Amino acid sequence: MAISKQQKGIRNELLAAIEFLSQPFHHVYYDLGGKGPCDLVVIDSKIGTVDLYDVKTHSERMDKGKMRRINRTKNKSAKNLTVKIIYVREASGTPTQYSVE
Repeated sequence: MAISKQQKGIRNELLAAIEFLSQPFHHVYYDLGGKGPCDLVVIDSKIGTVDLYDVKTHSERMDKGKMRRINRTKNKSAKNLTVKIIYVREASGTPTQYSVE
């Protein structure tokens, strides 16, 4: 059975949260309602920073003979905040890859 887009998005948000939690002194808070300006709030208690992340699934399309990532935009409520977009790419047999913009 195929996984839905919503299920894939939730799974990638959780994978990103796990990645942040694997780093010492990081605390992760998750937007359970799914309607906020960001998906994850990451606090680094060692240096005292608070970062906001919107998690997107990495996807590509062919453009001028090359595969290029489809860039996603922030939602309306995140426009005035310093929300970073994190792209999660899953590949079978290789570790999950992350890129932050």
